[in-house]
Amino acid sequence: MEYQQQRGAEPNGDDLSKYLGEKGVVGRNGRTAAASTLRRYLLPFRIYSIWAEHRVRSEQPSLKAVAEACASRGITLQYNEPITAATIAEHTADFERRWHAVIRHRPDAAAQSR
Repeated sequence: MEYQQQRGAEPNGDDLSKYLGEKGVVGRNGRTAAASTLRRYLLPFRIYSIWAEHRVRSEQPSLKAVAEACASRGITLQYNEPITAATIAEHTADFERRWHAVIRHRPDAAAQSR
């Protein structure tokens, strides 16, 4: 999110790897995270970001509304397959866990958990 705020665009795997390395964020081996590894997380992060926007307004965001928001922003699965409510449902538990982790570490986000 910090990368996006600073640069006004989403990173690709190479850009994110370099950015994290500059920030001192490294993998278990002590080296900068590989771009190929980071690429796996870019789509779920994009979906989570939209889900989180809806989570601010509702404790149980509408999966259909999140899927529609993904479509309106051109976010699709591999081979341009649409993201569906079922796709969102597969990730909801992880998204909720991430949501609470962020709330715990960001005082400005605490009000959003209510």
